[in-house]
Amino acid sequence: MNAEYAGNAAAYFHLPEARILRSTSLHNADITITRLTATKNTVNLTDPIPPANAFVLSLQLQPLPRHELWLDGKREPVTPYGRGAISVVDLAARPTAFLPTAFDCIQFYLPQATLEQLAAAEDRAPIRELAVPHGAHDPFVESIGKLLLPALSEARAPRLFVDGLVIALHHHLAARYTGVRVREPHGPGRLAPWQVARVKAMIDAHLDKSLSMPQLAAACELSPWYFCRAFRMTTGIAPHQWLIRRRMEKAQEMLAKTDRPIAEIALRCGFSDQSHFTRTFSRMTGVSPGAWRQPQ
Repeated sequence: MNAEYAGNAAAYFHLPEARILRSTSLHNADITITRLTATKNTVNLTDPIPPANAFVLSLQLQPLPRHELWLDGKREPVTPYGRGAISVVDLAARPTAFLPTAFDCIQFYLPQATLEQLAAAEDRAPIRELAVPHGAHDPFVESIGKLLLPALSEARAPRLFVDGLVIALHHHLAARYTGVRVREPHGPGRLAPWQVARVKAMIDAHLDKSLSMPQLAAACELSPWYFCRAFRMTTGIAPHQWLIRRRMEKAQEMLAKTDRPIAEIALRCGFSDQSHFTRTFSRMTGVSPGAWRQPQ
């Protein structure tokens, strides 16, 4: 698989930079999420994209009144895209695009290797083709994009947060655009008590590290998608929300019972730096860590 495009999409669109997130949904197979934004007359014709065993799903964040697309050197029939429109291209077809107007989109780079691993985890056939009409509107994909926007703005997010959205997106694409029947789980769909205990203990033991959804799912002997669904059904919140809650509780305990510097507490509780910790703490408690630490 040629993954050159995944981390360097901006260069093919002649853009100085792009915001990028990655989800290692299973093992070492990445799905890359990129926000590409251009002002008028800055792109025109993209550079040829190297062929790869991967799809690129694009979600338009603003209307795209004019564009042209070539696959394997042949011009494709396309129409103007509205806000929220989606489209899919197979990078094996060596796509090239003409973009003479401003655009703002989120691209999901979906390698075939990752799709195969996710499908195997759900015991079904992998995605070989995505029958998405150019410019289709899909509220679910649009909602995933909106949830990712704040994380893309900072180019960072809890790994469990990004993993959860990517796993949900993959399941949705497989169910809606492949013609392959996706089996839904039967029964209550909740975790057993031993699974809940194991996951909570695992999260508590790794508050300062970046756990992945597949790691937690494997501990419960479940597929990542089923685990995400069952965890929320059991606890009422998503795995990444539980992780943030426990990090905050640990931070509050350290603020109250130790005199460690706030920067050290931030790192010990899994935050990337003191600034990130302060923003999260202030948003969740209404006060800064320093103010919270002051004797009442």
